[in-house]
Amino acid sequence: MREEHGHSVGALICEAIRGRRRLVFDYGGHHRVVEPYCHGTSTAGSEVLRAVQIAGGSASSIIGTGKLWTVAKMRNVRLDAVFVPDDPLYNPNDSAMAVIHCRI
Repeated sequence: MREEHGHSVGALICEAIRGRRRLVFDYGGHHRVVEPYCHGTSTAGSEVLRAVQIAGGSASSIIGTGKLWTVAKMRNVRLDAVFVPDDPLYNPNDSAMAVIHCRI
């Protein structure tokens, strides 16, 4: 597991999910602000995060829907403001994940 400032990124993600805190990070050359919903291991074996991007840049220009992020590609990950989970499309039994570590 990758570490940021002495903590694993996975542990920070689960802390954000438990505390209903947004995450801020750099990914694919863009600064992102997301609301995290689910963290686990994908069916392909990668550590992933299901989150809704609410601000920042995006190569796809898609903001406001749940996306799957590869944790190994996330940089400068940190906690941000508290949020109220309200994604009507969120599925706590995410089919993209073989193992779920933490979720809303």
